[in-house]
Amino acid sequence: MTKTIGIIGAGHIGRALATHLSQTNHPVWLTNSRGAASLESWVATTGGSLRAADLQETIENADVLFIAVPWNHLEELAKDLAAFRGKILVDATNNIVSVNPFQLADTGGATTGSYVASLFPTHHVVKAFNTLAAATLALPPKNSTGTRVIFMSGNDDEAIQTVSRITKDMGFEPIVLGNLTEGGKLQDVGGPLSGIELMQVKK
Repeated sequence: MTKTIGIIGAGHIGRALATHLSQTNHPVWLTNSRGAASLESWVATTGGSLRAADLQETIENADVLFIAVPWNHLEELAKDLAAFRGKILVDATNNIVSVNPFQLADTGGATTGSYVASLFPTHHVVKAFNTLAAATLALPPKNSTGTRVIFMSGNDDEAIQTVSRITKDMGFEPIVLGNLTEGGKLQDVGGPLSGIELMQVKK
């Protein structure tokens, strides 16, 4: 089933996601804080099902929203989404607030997926696409070895199934780890799957 997909954030992760999603049959809207005009040239070059859009129209039209913004922008984004209900949010963020020196935001003991879900209580959060570096995520999903794996977790089975289907449409192989608490522990920075590139080997 075709879903209208929005990507909020057009940095390295957002553009990697947009590149893969643009090759699917899903309509894809890409937005950032600077507006559609700042993205039109890159979107035209990327092509496929991708279009540049403003934040509000992306939120209004998308069934599924990929969140690829810096961690400290999440609370503001939550305000933009507060008037809406029932959207699937694919949380591709990590709680890194400084690289040098390296610093993680305090989530009060919650996994990042659970923390993000608390910011968007009227929506369905699926944690995914956060364990790979942007350069790795941008690579073709398949190579001579096999298919690159995307780990995900969530508390809503229907939302997980939808994101799994979209992930397969992108060319990746989804692996569901469980809920945002137990699965999320494996995905977060410092967890056993953070930064791990796993391929499903061809049979």
